[in-house]
Amino acid sequence: MLIPASKLFSNKILLLALWASCFFIPALHAQDAITTTSFLRAAQESRQVESDSANLSFLEDYNYNLPLLRDVQLRTETRDFFLNRQEYTIRIKPNSLSAISRQKKVYQNKIEEVRIENQINFNEELENRYLLLVDYIFIDKLVELYTESQLQLKDKLHLLGQKVYDTDFDVKDLIDTEESLFSVNSKLNDLNEERSIKQSLLLLFLNKGEDDSIEINSNDLIKPQQVAEVSISSLKTENLEVSLQKLKLKTLEREMRLSTARSNQIFDYFQAKYGGRNTVIFEEEFSLGLGINLPFFGNSRKNKGDYYFEKLRKESKLNETLYKIDADQKLAQNEFRRAITNYQSLKKQIDESSVASLLETYKGMEGVSPLLLLKLKILQHKKKIEELKAQQQMYQSYIKVLAQEGILFQEPLLNYLSATLESIE
Repeated sequence: MLIPASKLFSNKILLLALWASCFFIPALHAQDAITTTSFLRAAQESRQVESDSANLSFLEDYNYNLPLLRDVQLRTETRDFFLNRQEYTIRIKPNSLSAISRQKKVYQNKIEEVRIENQINFNEELENRYLLLVDYIFIDKLVELYTESQLQLKDKLHLLGQKVYDTDFDVKDLIDTEESLFSVNSKLNDLNEERSIKQSLLLLFLNKGEDDSIEINSNDLIKPQQVAEVSISSLKTENLEVSLQKLKLKTLEREMRLSTARSNQIFDYFQAKYGGRNTVIFEEEFSLGLGINLPFFGNSRKNKGDYYFEKLRKESKLNETLYKIDADQKLAQNEFRRAITNYQSLKKQIDESSVASLLETYKGMEGVSPLLLLKLKILQHKKKIEELKAQQQMYQSYIKVLAQEGILFQEPLLNYLSATLESIE
């Protein structure tokens, strides 16, 4: 039997297309799989961190020292408009050594303030990445469970539809199943939308475009039991917000000392004056001058008043920060303990539940209603969803309490979502 040439040609085109699809389709659907460690490590390359680092480098390289000479003036004065009797004066105003030393300390304090503020920004960036990872990982798992729950409820509706005309048909069960399916569909839509939002944030943090795709490899995720056994020890290092407020108070004190050093400067200026030729041959009019500041405390009274007012304001801010941090730490610890208790209580109920044993028993028996087996599977699946939600709350509170205690940012930086505590530096 002869095959038309046109058909042979079309078959070759089809085979060529299939062959090409083997190469291009995987490329089109390929995703960038990244680990939690690599995602957290990328926090050091974020735009905010790079900007803060560049600003700090500029401030450190800037020459902030007071010059030895505060002012240099050249003055001239005419006498009867005769050039040979023109007077010239050079006046030099120095900075005191005390002012030079205190200016250096003030600027060093301000650089340290910027450094601490940059560290606070980095810590916020790191904490946000942790919480985003937790949300994305668990939302992804919840989507899978709710999708499976959706299929189970559809199967149940199908089985109930086959029993509509039976004498023992339960209408209420059908209505409840439809409502449950509606609720699951609604929840699944919300989760998919939330997952899409979280994925956009992941791409944003990684400086990728919206058209890119991403996949989080969570194989090394810390186990729930490990999280539940974490002991939050007291932090030895001081909270950065407290350190910043104390440093600002110290900077204010040094600024006041700088202002005092300037106002207490005894020597105001030195000057040399040349007054033109004298009437006596070979003699010139040349003189030296010295300006001395007399003690007068009225000028510094306002500065001291402003200093004490600002000092009281900063001390109040420091006490407020200490109180807030202590309250936030206690709240985070309570939420973490409560999340652990809720998870362990729910886990114990699931482990002691007879649903799993009944399901295994009924599977090995003949004549058991498929609808009964499906109901047991649905009930078991609901418990899995509740357990996963409890896990998510525990992981979120775990990250928050580590951040609140400052453990999350202790050096060397570690991945506290990793079971092996990988380094992220």
